[in-house]
Amino acid sequence: MLRPLKLTILRSLKSTGIFGLAAASRWRQQRLLILCYHGISLEDEHLWDPDLYMAREQFAARMELLAQNRCRVLPLGEAVRRLYAGELPPRSVALTFDDGFYDFPVQALPILRQHGFPATVYVTTYYCEHRMPIFTVACRYILWKQRGAVVAGNGELPCDLDLRDEASRGRTFEKLLAFCQERGLSGAEKNALLERVAQRLGFDFERFLSSRILQLMTPAETAAVAASGIDIELHTHRHRTPEDAALFRAEVEENRSRLQAMTGMAANHFCYPSGVVRPAFLPWLEELGVVSATTCVHGLADAAARPLLLPRFVDTSGATEVEFEGWLSGVGAFFTRSALHLAPDDQTRNAAASCGK
Repeated sequence: MLRPLKLTILRSLKSTGIFGLAAASRWRQQRLLILCYHGISLEDEHLWDPDLYMAREQFAARMELLAQNRCRVLPLGEAVRRLYAGELPPRSVALTFDDGFYDFPVQALPILRQHGFPATVYVTTYYCEHRMPIFTVACRYILWKQRGAVVAGNGELPCDLDLRDEASRGRTFEKLLAFCQERGLSGAEKNALLERVAQRLGFDFERFLSSRILQLMTPAETAAVAASGIDIELHTHRHRTPEDAALFRAEVEENRSRLQAMTGMAANHFCYPSGVVRPAFLPWLEELGVVSATTCVHGLADAAARPLLLPRFVDTSGATEVEFEGWLSGVGAFFTRSALHLAPDDQTRNAAASCGK
């Protein structure tokens, strides 16, 4: 459906009271809306990648809409338990944040506290323990910040930096990423390359580091967030989902071990990094004692949903207020084409860039 037509229909349904009827229905009460967020901007990240980041003001408005629509925001663990027990309260919602960005305690948490809303943060731990920006997203951000420039590599870099337009920036990023992969660069080596790129472009790398943009929470910050009542859950150690069983289990087990060391609590809920789901992952997660796993497939979860394939609504800067309210009421679920097909070679991905080492 063309988006303008969809928005027109949603506005009509809201104005005629359909949203309110749906929100109060038994059908909606039997379903859980799990909202997904990634980052809340410290500066201009939402202008760079509106699918990954949202402005603080827009996020605050979203949380206000939850309150105005009398949504019952539940901790994820409780929400999942009550979903399968058939005990959900009306308008049930759970809030989830992927990756564990530093901006969560600075930007999102104060707003959540204003409303008394619980939330879950799925934390990937490699960059959590290394005070460096995440290479893949930081590289794209720096190239965007210096857009329009064309700078020769001069032997210091694996390629020239052609940033004239979005397409050329994409090609330049792919060349830099391929160099990292071909050389098997470590996180520290990637960070050194990122600094050289910034220097060649005249970008203030030191200020960028001190801003904590595109960095994850440190172990101490993660512990403090957990102590405040936020659930810290699994997202693999390096934001990877290997197709080898032993490697996959190692990613989850290392992630769990490090999170428990930080928070003192066991993590039993999982989020698929980058939304990648394969059939083999499900029995592996079951063996690891994972209670639930969320995808990036849009939908409302009902009691028929598999606990390790829970749908969410990935809220982004581009979603309008009426679209968001449509999802709160449940009506939005009828306007999505998302579906998860677990054929052997299928996978689903959201817009978030990889946080891998």
